[in-house]
Amino acid sequence: MFTAGNILHGKFQLKAEKKNKYAVVLYNDSGKCVLATYTTSKPRSGTLSVVHGKNPPNSPTPHSYVFKKGKVIGVCKKGSVSADFSFSVDTTVVPDYGYTMTTPPEFESNVDDLRVVCKLLDNEYYELIYTLYKSKKTSNKYKKIFESILEMKYGALSQ
Repeated sequence: MFTAGNILHGKFQLKAEKKNKYAVVLYNDSGKCVLATYTTSKPRSGTLSVVHGKNPPNSPTPHSYVFKKGKVIGVCKKGSVSADFSFSVDTTVVPDYGYTMTTPPEFESNVDDLRVVCKLLDNEYYELIYTLYKSKKTSNKYKKIFESILEMKYGALSQ
């Protein structure tokens, strides 16, 4: 369930209420720590011309990563059957909202009906990680994690 790149859905405890949300598992260090971020369907892309992926697309310091509605971003598996997954509305990951760093049991204790919705396609996962890594709004403690993920995939990064 807590595999990096999985999109989870459930009723999350947020402040004083429980709310249906999606979360993307960004990192898991073999079960001791899970880093996830919540998505939002509110218009928080940081640009007027929203595109799928990094926004703004030509900026060296992105504001967000947008999953455009209807764009296939992952695969759902139910037994031996696989199906494409896309969001039904534009869905945004922003570097200044919704991070949670916790253990799997603690994460699960704050969510009702938690389930895996899909596994992000590799290119979507790594583009998301890179976008968060390059954003000025991402805290340094998360940037270090994202840098290690990218270095494992691509080798040394040049800033």
